[in-house]
Amino acid sequence: YGIITIVNRSAETMLAISASAALGQNLSAVLPHVGRVFEIGRKSGKPVYREQVTFYRGGAERTFNVQITIEAGDDGSEEKSYVVTVDDITDLVQAQRSSAWADVARRIAHEIKNPLTPIQLSAERIKRRYGKVITEDREVFDQCTDTIIRQVEDIGRMVDEFSAFARMPKPEMKAIDLRESLREASFLVEVSRSDIAFERDFGSEPLKGTFDSRLMAQAFGNVIKNAAEAIDGLEAKDRSDGTIRIQAGRQNGAIRIDVIDNGRGLPRENRQRLLEPYMTTREKGTGLGLAIVKKIVEDHGGRLELNDAPADFHGGRGAMISIILPPASVVATPPRGEGRNEHERETEKVGNGV
Repeated sequence: YGIITIVNRSAETMLAISASAALGQNLSAVLPHVGRVFEIGRKSGKPVYREQVTFYRGGAERTFNVQITIEAGDDGSEEKSYVVTVDDITDLVQAQRSSAWADVARRIAHEIKNPLTPIQLSAERIKRRYGKVITEDREVFDQCTDTIIRQVEDIGRMVDEFSAFARMPKPEMKAIDLRESLREASFLVEVSRSDIAFERDFGSEPLKGTFDSRLMAQAFGNVIKNAAEAIDGLEAKDRSDGTIRIQAGRQNGAIRIDVIDNGRGLPRENRQRLLEPYMTTREKGTGLGLAIVKKIVEDHGGRLELNDAPADFHGGRGAMISIILPPASVVATPPRGEGRNEHERETEKVGNGV
């Protein structure tokens, strides 16, 4: 059982496989994750078995809904064949997660922000009123009140990020040259990071399109700050040559922006989950920076990619975050579970090799 007898065109495209190479092979050898579901479904005896699986295809982590359907032999024999149908539900799953997190963010922002102001004002008042009269353990008093004020400010910034994610405004589109937004965003980070070398290559050709300049500058700024923080994550001896390269140009009619750093790089496992709200590898990170970038980019009809730094950049150490945008951007329609075209659905027929 499990020998592939038919592979349709959508299966080739979606799963990045060759029909000619797959025919006659065992499903588990060609697609181990799908093969595992097939074996469970076959042994279950159910006429239809479904399971959701996540694995890498085409260099990206994708989520698929796998369905195993048993088909009896045409001549009434006990011989069975199996149809394996796979739907790419990555966008749908991500949209559901984003929607759920937006609701959580609104609740957190409301419940946490209310008491922050009186806490901070009280700590500041205590410091002003009693700071001059305390003679014993004055240093401890100052340290404790400063810690309260500083931590409240940190929580406030985190709540502001939650609020920004929950109430992300719709883009106000107008014709702009994206190079200006890139210059603005990179300059704001560079002036505060004299310890990092910045390299820019925006080309001579205008990168014109229909975008929201404020939101795009915010997205670029988040990505560049993310690169700077990745360099901060290195040991002190490795931070001396900290470099961020920002390059932009056209690729196959689209506009591509790459932000490359020689920081600590991205994890291989669950890399795409870094684009989800509250997913972070940093001790004090909120995990909303890249989630906000993803939302902005997708609202402009583009996509966000996470890759390792190219080999010709500091030996491939670090990460490359790429933003790919259509030249005439439009507000993206939220993904839905229905109405997908042929290339979003695939079918493989798996028989017993006869």
